[in-house]
Amino acid sequence: MSNIDWAQLITKEMKDAANRAQHLSEMKAALAARNGVAAATILRIQDRIDTLGYGIDLGEAMEADEVEQAALLVSIAAWKNYKFALGKVTKQPTWPAAPVWPVEPAIPVIEADPEARPSGTM
Repeated sequence: MSNIDWAQLITKEMKDAANRAQHLSEMKAALAARNGVAAATILRIQDRIDTLGYGIDLGEAMEADEVEQAALLVSIAAWKNYKFALGKVTKQPTWPAAPVWPVEPAIPVIEADPEARPSGTM
């Protein structure tokens, strides 16, 4: 009778494969998280651009509103470029071992953004 349970044998190859699978899972989660932030940020910026556009179309916007909209148009272009670049990360020759993440643009401050209010205020 043997003291070794061969059914419990784990080889180095098995450990390496498990580690690669775990790393791939972590990289996919990181990519999904970055995509989620980008999509949500684009929606927030686009909503503010649209809202400012309503005032501009009606002739009720102030110069500051037009300046804000112009700045947000630059910001949304950067975020769309970032989101597009994220879509190419899995095509990199270093994926998933060492992906090169695109640089996340700055998140613009949107004063009128309801998400920016402290909770419990209306």
